[in-house]
Amino acid sequence: MRRHRLWLLFYCTLLFVPSTAFTQTILRISLENSADHVQTRAVQRFATELEEQTEGRLRVEVHHSGTLSRDQDVFAALQRGSVDMAVPGTWHISRFEPAVAVFLLPHFFGRDGSYVHEHSDGELGSLLTEKIQQNLAVVIPGRWLDLGPGHLYFRDRQVHSHWQLDDLNIRVAGGPGNELRIAALGATPLIVPWNEVPQRLQSGVIDGLLTTHETVRSGQLWLYGVTHALEDFQYFPQYVPMIRQSFWRQISAEDQQIIRSVWEGIVTWQRTEAARAQWQARQILTRQGIHIQTLPRSELQTIRDQLMLQQDEIARRLGIPPEVLALVRD
Repeated sequence: MRRHRLWLLFYCTLLFVPSTAFTQTILRISLENSADHVQTRAVQRFATELEEQTEGRLRVEVHHSGTLSRDQDVFAALQRGSVDMAVPGTWHISRFEPAVAVFLLPHFFGRDGSYVHEHSDGELGSLLTEKIQQNLAVVIPGRWLDLGPGHLYFRDRQVHSHWQLDDLNIRVAGGPGNELRIAALGATPLIVPWNEVPQRLQSGVIDGLLTTHETVRSGQLWLYGVTHALEDFQYFPQYVPMIRQSFWRQISAEDQQIIRSVWEGIVTWQRTEAARAQWQARQILTRQGIHIQTLPRSELQTIRDQLMLQQDEIARRLGIPPEVLALVRD
């Protein structure tokens, strides 16, 4: 009789357990950046708020530092279903959707973040979002996150203008647009994995690199010979949030809307923090003895005008569709 009562009590308890406990869905997010990176911190904030607002219907796992997938491989991981969400950089996406390389064109050389936001948050961004969603079978829940402006940094070399770039080997992280632009400026672009950069700098294989203040800080590249920087706003890299389409379809319309709302809530904060991180990194580089040459807007305009003479050819080689290029011209 006592055993019977215990089973009855257990059965009754099951009846009153909230149904969400049996319908909880796991959202696995893959990031390549480390835990203290401003992008990772923003996505972690998104994850915490999303779990709270869905009342546990969505359990969010943030896998940073490339432990689940590297960004260059995450598109295949999304297709396989081993990753549900990722936030890769635009330079990686352009390999699969050439239109995204529009932000690597000469038109955006020397521009600040606010100018890029006008386009990525506007009609151009909407068109690119549509193309990415269609071609990669993903859903983009909102605006893009920032990394910050990319500049040129040099090993044991004082470079005060772009006229001094001839015959220099410049490391780029990737993206044919970056390679073509660096080549148009007279240097030789080299794709070198990040973990090989310190050794390549020390050995003199590369004379400099295209990256951001924060990246130089995090890698402590002054220890490997970086002594000068040309602050020229070569391009403004961003991160694009994307959720596997099949995952999106399995959650309710209510949770879809919550995802969009929560994501929108972190974007402005993240962009502010990204700008702050770049500024703080700049101060650290200066204290470490790196001389930063900031080019005046007039000189940036002159360089951009010269690069623009090659824009149509660069756009053709990058495979940027005419309708996308038209929005930049307008």
